[in-house]
Formats: sequence, C-alpha cells, structure tokens
Amino acid sequence: MFRFEAFAEEHLLAFLQGGLLDTYFPELLKRFFLFSPKVQYEIIIYLRERLRETISPKVLAKFLSLSKGDSEKILFTPGRPFKIILTGRDLSKPSIQAKAARGLVIPGTSRLFTNLSHLSRKLKIVKDYVGQSFAVIFDTYFQGDSFMLPLAVALRLEEVPKDLRFSGKINQRGDILEVGHLQAKISFCKEHNLRLIAPPRVKNISQIEAFLKRRDWAIPLYITSAGKEEYKSFLEAITPEVSEDLREYLQNLELFYGLTEEDFFISTGQLKEPTHWVSTCQAFHQRLYHINNTLSGTKLYHLAMRGPVALSFALGVLFSHFNPFIFYHYQAIEGKTHYYPLKVLTPRILKERIQHLKIIKHTLEKKGDNLVAILNFSHHEPTSDVRRFVDNHLSRELGEIPSMLIVETEWKGNLPLDKFIPVAQETASLLQNLRAEFSFRSYHFFFSCPVALAFMVGLAFGHYVDGKIYNYQREGSTYEAVLDFRTLRNIREENVRSQ
Repeated sequence: MFRFEAFAEEHLLAFLQGGLLDTYFPELLKRFFLFSPKVQYEIIIYLRERLRETISPKVLAKFLSLSKGDSEKILFTPGRPFKIILTGRDLSKPSIQAKAARGLVIPGTSRLFTNLSHLSRKLKIVKDYVGQSFAVIFDTYFQGDSFMLPLAVALRLEEVPKDLRFSGKINQRGDILEVGHLQAKISFCKEHNLRLIAPPRVKNISQIEAFLKRRDWAIPLYITSAGKEEYKSFLEAITPEVSEDLREYLQNLELFYGLTEEDFFISTGQLKEPTHWVSTCQAFHQRLYHINNTLSGTKLYHLAMRGPVALSFALGVLFSHFNPFIFYHYQAIEGKTHYYPLKVLTPRILKERIQHLKIIKHTLEKKGDNLVAILNFSHHEPTSDVRRFVDNHLSRELGEIPSMLIVETEWKGNLPLDKFIPVAQETASLLQNLRAEFSFRSYHFFFSCPVALAFMVGLAFGHYVDGKIYNYQREGSTYEAVLDFRTLRNIREENVRSQ
C-alpha cells in the first residue's frame, strides 16, 4: 500500500481533487493524523462534498476514533466555514506578517474533535460559552488564542458578511480579550479589502450577535445643498423617533457592515447644470441599492431633504415602494421650527386608486396629447409662469399645445401635516386615472409644493412614462427641464443590472 504521507503535498492534493484517490480513501483516513493540517482539512472537505454517500460512517469512526453518531454528523451535518488571521515572523522580512487560514466547524457532536489537539483546552472554553460540543478542522498549524473569537462567532451565527474577519481570545462569559500583533492583522485586512472585528472595539460576543442577527434597521438619509452640520442636526432631531443611541448605532453599522456617514448623506451643491441633477439622482439610487444589498431584513428609511422640489419628486420616482419610510417635513408651526415626521409604513398605499377625491381640487384643460401637470400646494402661485413657459418654449418643442392639469387644495400654502399623505394619495390617483383615460404621450411636471409631498407623489407616479421634470430658475425667471423620466428609468435599470 502507498505511503501517502510521503507524497509531495501538492501532488497528493492534486490526486485527491482529481478523484484518483477515491478507491484508497479508507487508507487515507487510516493515515489521517500523519498528514499536515492542510491535507487533513482538504480530506474532510472532499469527503463531505464528494464521498459522503459512498464512505460508511463506520469507516470514519474507526480511523478517527469517533462514535458512529459523530461520524454521521461530520459527514452529513451542514458545516460552517470560517476564516482566521494568523501572525508570525517571516525570516525574509523584518516585521511580523499576517496570513489567512481556514477552519470548518460542525456543531452538535457528542464531544470535541479537532485535528489540532494542542488547542483542546481553548476549544473547551469555546464549548463552555456556546453550550455545545463540536468538531473543528483547521487547514494550518498554529499556536495562540485569536482563533477563539472567529470560531465562537461561526458557532453562534449562520450568516456573517463575507468581508468581515474576527480576532480575539474569549472566556466562558463571551468577553473578548486582546491578543497580540493586532496592527499586522489590521494591515493585512486593509490590503485585502477586509474589515477586522477585534478588541477593544468590541467587548463581548453578545454585541456582535445582537448586530449581526438584527433584521430591522433605521436608515437615515439626508439630502441637502449645504454641508454636514445639517446632517448632524437631523440625526439629533430624529433620535427620539428612532428610539436608540444613533451615534453608537451608526458606529456599529460602520464596524459590522462597512456603512459610513457617506452612505447616509448627500450634498447636492448648487445643481447648476443638468448633469449635476443626474449625478445626484445616481448617487441617491446607488446608496439605496448599496444599503438594501448590505443589510438583510426590513429597512425603515428616515428621509429629509433641503433642496429643489423637482429633485425631491425625482428621488421619489427612484425610491422603491417596497421600503417603508418616514419623511421629515421641516416647518415652523406655532413659532416652533422642527422636523415633523410623516410616516409611510406601507408605501404601496400611495399607489392605491382612490375613487372619490375629497381633498384635492383639479382643473384639466384637455388640448394636446401631452400633459403639463402643476402641483400647486404652496404660497407661490406658479400657473402664470408655467403658462408663459409652455407658450414660449414647450409648445414648440412638443409641436402642439399640450393639455394642462392644475392640482390644488383649499389650504393654499398651509397644508396641515395630517393632510400630506391623503393629498399625495389623491394626487397620485388622479394622475393614474388620467393616464388610463387619455394615454398621454408624455408628462411634464411643475411644482409649487413641499418637498415631502413631491417625493410621495413621485414615488406613486413611477418611471414608466416619457416626459420631463422642470425646475424654476430664479435667475432667468423661467423654467428649465432638469430631468427626464427616461434618465430616471435608466438609473433604476442600470443599478438593477449591476447587482
């Protein structure tokens, strides 16, 4: 019989992966403890993935000194792979070097089993903390304690972000204790685009568990033409609504998921060119996709904006109706300026058709096959300016005199907070009814309304039309087309394709 332990390691592994040793597998198991940890690891992986239906658990039990039940668990129980970062001295380099190693843990065995028996005392500490025995196979020989935290995390959590690594010693209470050469591990992680969770940033595994098991998220997202001081004031204002320490919460989002302040804040600048409007919309939608793909579970967005109403409408078009949100309307009421929350916890209600419109009033001047829509809910009266722009510019561009829709309420410029959502619902229903009845070729939106209301109408209206969104330019006392629905549609579809 072959002395497999005498083979060059790379040749033995090549034979193994090529299936050339399947016939000799009982002999490989018999000589299991003569191999290096790397070969031992690959033997177990190969056995579980390729031969578990053909190798009897009794064979595994015999040669690895296991019970039949534990052999079956090693063969058939889903394992949890994990990564550890080891440090050591490379004689060719002056400083301590770090490298990655792999482990596979299989929970629920009757006793501890490992291919690195010198770690038994430390493994018992992990066992005492997690409250169960396990089998664990490593692909590298090492000393030290830093493997204890990643092993315990693998046993307690089924899902961990792929770019997250852990390093730390633990005790039976789950306290995380410091280990050596942390700077080398941090440098290694940065070099490989990984994030390291280690003391002193985390004190106990319960902190890791609480955040990585979490499935409900509060997501602040602030858009402004100004700087970050406004964003910080916004965070202070919404803290009572979020009901937790936002500072610590955001630090944990960065620590465990890599979401930073830049993901929750957008500074638009002055939006002088149409390209600036497009890039702002792209930034908004990219942030939504990044956050939604990073965090599992329910995201409740806490939104606020200081900027053009036209932009708020466009961002509503880009926002998914699957995500609940609270839009904070900044307003002075009875002498008190405050962020007032408008809760839309089931966004689909904005799209539901309302048969009898009770709050809004509208006038439709039916002329051409394109529609100009004026949302007229604020003090500023836009209708005459819009008519002038349509007569002087838009009609020539469209090749016809378009139809015109003017939507208003009785609360001119003083819309009560409790009417924002009903007005958005009725406005969206009116637009949907007109789309169904007349099938306009394109839609052209002009605004005199709060940004929160424009956002909700934009969300309900969607992007499956042609047309443009217009912003009033004070310098020229006229309107300018700043975005079109085709661009917004492309932004949505491009982000979907890129996932």
